[in-house]
Amino acid sequence: MDLSYDGSFQGFLCATAEAINAGRKGLPFPSIRRKADCDGLFDETIAVATDESRAARLWRRLEAKAGEEALRDCFEAFCSDLGGVEDALASTISRMSREGGGVLSELGDPHCLRVMEASRRSKAQAHKLSGLIRFAELADGSWYAVLKPECDVLPLVGEHFAARFPDMRFIVHDSGRGRAILHEPGGPWRIVGGFGFAGEGELPLSDREREIRAGWQLYFKSVAIEERRNPRLQANHMPKKYWPFLPEMDSSFPKP
Repeated sequence: MDLSYDGSFQGFLCATAEAINAGRKGLPFPSIRRKADCDGLFDETIAVATDESRAARLWRRLEAKAGEEALRDCFEAFCSDLGGVEDALASTISRMSREGGGVLSELGDPHCLRVMEASRRSKAQAHKLSGLIRFAELADGSWYAVLKPECDVLPLVGEHFAARFPDMRFIVHDSGRGRAILHEPGGPWRIVGGFGFAGEGELPLSDREREIRAGWQLYFKSVAIEERRNPRLQANHMPKKYWPFLPEMDSSFPKP
């Protein structure tokens, strides 16, 4: 029988703890799925309640047994969009609780291999988007950036931007998941769900931001050599999935 959880990392750890207990009793290691993926009429799942103290206990035991680096790999894997990663991660965590973090180097184990593939994918995407994100100044003086990643990278980039812009009031919005990093000057960053703007696409940009965007677009157009225009090469260096978030690629942006 499968176990379901609420989609949070703490919920996943609680479900993993339940799966480990089942394994210790000699029962088959159950599959773990998000509640949102258990909508089938004939799905038989046991919903595991999210208990932050229980999740923290498992996390501390793993940290003592496997080390901080192994746990970071596990969290990055959880943030990945790769299919089958939850079962692979739960199985790997179960082994780590007994044998330590060295099991992650056993890439002959398909579960460990999947975890490391997922970790590398999340880490690479977070690194790429950290350099790609463009902040725009809003009318209230805050700064806003939007992205739509395949992996759930917000937990992986929050510390980077908070350290880089400690005095800025900013938002990093994952539009695909409806979540955002919120940061106030001098304060900690946090992730909130259900985030969006009324009239999506009509951002309340400041006048200065509009002028800067128009100037940047004019510069981008002036340095281009039309005869050497090569959209395919351009897409190789900057995949088209990122173009909607780049001001220089938005020909519809209103000029001041």
